[in-house]
Amino acid sequence: MAGIAWQVLRQLVFSFIFFWPGWFVVKTITLGRYPRSIHPAKADWLDYELLSVIGVVAVIGALILVAYLWR
Repeated sequence: MAGIAWQVLRQLVFSFIFFWPGWFVVKTITLGRYPRSIHPAKADWLDYELLSVIGVVAVIGALILVAYLWR
């Protein structure tokens, strides 16, 4: 039972928290054209996962940049 709770928590953290930095990066790079919709009925789960992966990469990149500049 704890394994299921851990999977749900991990999915929520990955899909919700890292979605917004990914959304911001894609909106900035495409000058506001994409992603056009974040409505669940219009978007596929792969769209959310892709934005979350981009968010993870952006957050890790920002942390590396801060660590490099802080030194």
